[in-house]
Amino acid sequence: MVMVRRRAVLAGITAGASALALRSLPAAAQSVALKQALLDLEDGVSWAEVSPVLVAQRPIWINKVRCSRSPGELGAQLLRLEAGMGWSSVQNSWRTRRAGWVAAVQAAATDHGVAALLVELEGVTQWSGMRPVWRTARAPWLARASAI
Repeated sequence: MVMVRRRAVLAGITAGASALALRSLPAAAQSVALKQALLDLEDGVSWAEVSPVLVAQRPIWINKVRCSRSPGELGAQLLRLEAGMGWSSVQNSWRTRRAGWVAAVQAAATDHGVAALLVELEGVTQWSGMRPVWRTARAPWLARASAI
């Protein structure tokens, strides 16, 4: 009985320490998976569907994603990507959902929140808006992004 209690206490301490360690990590370290998911989605987008402004600013955009230090900064880059995608690359239903989605991205304060909105954007993006390689890359990307 004492051994069981000791194990339970040790397990609780370990779980608490792990949570505390995760919170004490720099925001940049916590956001690595989200950054990669955002970069991977952008890499899958068809250049024919992206505005010339975003194409010209792609190196700057990539750098901003990599240097982002908070979910809010990554959300801002997600908004830039979405704004650069043409209407023809997304489903028609996006026209009615977009305003609420933009507000949700602007309000997102966690990696999980931004990741869920990233997954939502990918879900309304048509195959014609993506490079052919995305067909094979999508399932593993979706699993990783949904786990954030």
